[in-house]
Amino acid sequence: MGIFEPFRVIGYITSTVPFSVQRLGIETFVTVLSSSFSFFFLKQILHFSHFPFWQCAKLNLVLIGPQLPKIRALASYREFTFAAYGNDIAVFKRASQVATWSRHNAKVNLLLLFGDHIISVDADSNMFIWAFTGIEANLAPVGHIVVDDRFTPSCIMHPDTYLNKIILGSQEGSLQLWNISTKKMLYEFKGWNSSSCCCVSSPALDVVAVGCADGKIHVHNIRYDQEAVTFSHSMRGVVTTLSFSTDGQPLLASGGSSGVISVWNLEIRILQSVIREAHDISIISLHFLANEPVLMSASADNSIKCGFSTQVMELIFDIFERMMIHLEPKNRDLYLDIYSFCFRKLLY
Repeated sequence: MGIFEPFRVIGYITSTVPFSVQRLGIETFVTVLSSSFSFFFLKQILHFSHFPFWQCAKLNLVLIGPQLPKIRALASYREFTFAAYGNDIAVFKRASQVATWSRHNAKVNLLLLFGDHIISVDADSNMFIWAFTGIEANLAPVGHIVVDDRFTPSCIMHPDTYLNKIILGSQEGSLQLWNISTKKMLYEFKGWNSSSCCCVSSPALDVVAVGCADGKIHVHNIRYDQEAVTFSHSMRGVVTTLSFSTDGQPLLASGGSSGVISVWNLEIRILQSVIREAHDISIISLHFLANEPVLMSASADNSIKCGFSTQVMELIFDIFERMMIHLEPKNRDLYLDIYSFCFRKLLY
């Protein structure tokens, strides 16, 4: 390592890239992309970022990945972490890089874990399928799909129980159902005349939720192409992230560009609670932990929060525990602010 090469920075916790959650045994871990930082060297400004690995139970830091050029997407599976930067995808086994996938000719914007494969989508609407079993011996993609030029992918998901199927959302508003095995588009949903910002599969068969730039959330039956329910999120900006509860409670959490978290009751189809001061600015990720009443969020305000609901009809926001280490360098962006909180009373 050279004497002018950056090693590690203190205080960067999150960025504008969604986190990746995985379960190892009985523990749940989250891989987060820390904010990229700039380094001026030889009349050039170099951008670097790294990915910490956190234990969700107490938000303990487990390990930190190496520095990379500006990372645009993350995915993880067991001990593997996949980081897209520029036109390449770096593959790490814990903190050691074991491979680099290089086939894209444009910046990679989306990554999706799909069984024992990773699907990557770039800015030119090229989609590659990569296998990470026996990764050291095979660095070539196992499949390539070219999406129509009039369709600009903005989000990607795998609907549960749909074998070899993925759904792509677009900036134009429409959605497409693809079979990655046959490399054919099976169906196109017309959408709602607004850019699709996020999409997520629900615990209910054939049902997905799509968050749009106009602030609306559409819970849609993709088998019959029928709307189940629509929620309006317009007073709190663009819908940036969605997550379904999987512990038996009929809840859908949504995050907006204003930092507000809304929790919707799907059974009675109402807004059940609003967490108005969840984050200072746009929420990047929301995730209900599997089979637990625990909601984790991350924001571009440099914080991760993890909390739980105590009752189905009494979902609350209250600060339960706050851990803070605050540094006061000249750059105010260098700070560490991690919260743990619990939901106790209904804000409705």
